[in-house]
Amino acid sequence: MKRLKYLLAGLLILAGLNGYSQEFDKWKEKMEGWKIEPYVMFQLWSSYSVDQQNFDEEADLYLPVDDRFSTSFRRARLGFRMQPFEGLKFKVTGAYDLLGRDLNAALIGGANTGARPNFSIWDAYLQWRIKPDSEAFYLVGGYFRPQISRESITSAWNVASMEKAMSQTYIRGHLTGTGPGHAPGLNLGGLLDLTEDFGLNYNFGIFNPANLLNGATKLSPLYTGRVVAYFGDPEMTSYKIGYTTNYFGQRHGLSVGLGGAWQGETDRFLSSYTGSVDFLFNWGPFNADGEWNFMWREGERSFNGNGSKPFVYDSGTGHLRLSYNLVVGDFFLEPSFMTYQFLGATDLQGQADADAVNAFSGQDYTYDVGINWHLAQRQLKLALHYTWHEGDAGEAGDGFTGNLYYWQPGVGAIRRGDWLGLGLSAIF
Repeated sequence: MKRLKYLLAGLLILAGLNGYSQEFDKWKEKMEGWKIEPYVMFQLWSSYSVDQQNFDEEADLYLPVDDRFSTSFRRARLGFRMQPFEGLKFKVTGAYDLLGRDLNAALIGGANTGARPNFSIWDAYLQWRIKPDSEAFYLVGGYFRPQISRESITSAWNVASMEKAMSQTYIRGHLTGTGPGHAPGLNLGGLLDLTEDFGLNYNFGIFNPANLLNGATKLSPLYTGRVVAYFGDPEMTSYKIGYTTNYFGQRHGLSVGLGGAWQGETDRFLSSYTGSVDFLFNWGPFNADGEWNFMWREGERSFNGNGSKPFVYDSGTGHLRLSYNLVVGDFFLEPSFMTYQFLGATDLQGQADADAVNAFSGQDYTYDVGINWHLAQRQLKLALHYTWHEGDAGEAGDGFTGNLYYWQPGVGAIRRGDWLGLGLSAIF
């Protein structure tokens, strides 16, 4: 009865207030001429792979597969974006990546070759400028990549190497547990121009890693932060959560970024944390970018039957990439070099620690050298590159699957080969 009295009293108050209401005419109006803008992006690659080996469990040895030519859509996106209100943008992107990918080719990644290839959501987020006419405060919410690790948050269409540095896969796996690296969350960020030649770009976010949302009994949010100081020309004059590496001779500046992430106890570890340092240097025709990510996970496991004991597992990954803009007659060419590495445990105890907290181990090295022919700035590019891989399984021995050199989705244990690639990247 008491609850009913409160409900009736509330209804009477609302009815009374209604008598004093007046018409409201301060609704936010949509921007004049706003529209939904569709776009298409793809990377169509042809490759020739050599020296790929698959592990035969029955024979307990690696067996070579045939060298092979293959063609696939390494990445393919279809989406739309719009800005219906001043300061409010929305973007959604679908992906049908790896369409036609041969599982026994030496390229990184799985396959998408079913009778009905998979199509999934890549990005879906709102971006709100909190303070009108200012780039200092933005709120981004939805499904996107946490703003840490320059390589992870830079588009594959905006790097000089044919393939992105797969150091991004290690840091994404560490942060979100997935290769694409996306998670639902909120991010506060912005740009601060402190002087004519010095400014900051900052981002702080909270995310729920999607791989842990279903069925996890212990779940902690992921907290991330990244601050970039730029000297000379800025990377961007309007805030966004996507980045580039080549300004086609228009930027003379250095950017230095520091980032970190932390996550508490989950079903897979006691805690997980990350430290990151990165840079981007553009000086006329010369471009250089790189980063290093420090990764730790705390866990607990049994040692020699003496009960469970806590431990900390650490690993690291990063890349370095160089390129040069070269104008030859009517051609805009960009020779480039990229290397990345992952450094994890190579001893049996360290690799057992890695398995216990679902982390990578062993070592993985990749090198990429090639040339890009830009036909339309940021929109159309041909690339010819050669990529070679090296790895170290440590004491784990044959059949090890602890990193990208030794593991292929859909195949299992491998030794990854090398490949020559010709690719077309396009944005429409």
